[in-house]
Amino acid sequence: MRFSWLMGILCALTLTAFVTVRAEDKPAAADAAKPAADTVKPETAKGRLTQPWSKISSLTDDQKAKIKEIHSKSLEEQKAIKEKENADIMALLNDEQKTEAKSLMDQMTASKKTAGKSPAAAADSSNGDAKKDDAKKSDEAK
Repeated sequence: MRFSWLMGILCALTLTAFVTVRAEDKPAAADAAKPAADTVKPETAKGRLTQPWSKISSLTDDQKAKIKEIHSKSLEEQKAIKEKENADIMALLNDEQKTEAKSLMDQMTASKKTAGKSPAAAADSSNGDAKKDDAKKSDEAK
């Protein structure tokens, strides 16, 4: 008997808390007509909201914008570091090695672009590459 009363009271309290929280989430009709300065959406930052941050449902628009800004800044810094690394390494190479490195980098860039294409287009280009390789092998054998 005590257990059922306790469960009934617990359910009533939970329902009351839920209704109270939901009521606070909805702005009044008068407030909805003219938003307050703090509820205006901030400017959207460059970048995108990545996981796991995009999965957090309780983030405010301000927090989302700041996360996007941090992510964008981080990507820019990573790009700058990568460019500096490439420049420093290229400075160590002789002309022949630089030419070879550039052609390898171009191939990597091209393969990334074909990876973004449809699977049929990528298969067609890989078949073409295989045919070229076969032709080279047969030419070398002669």
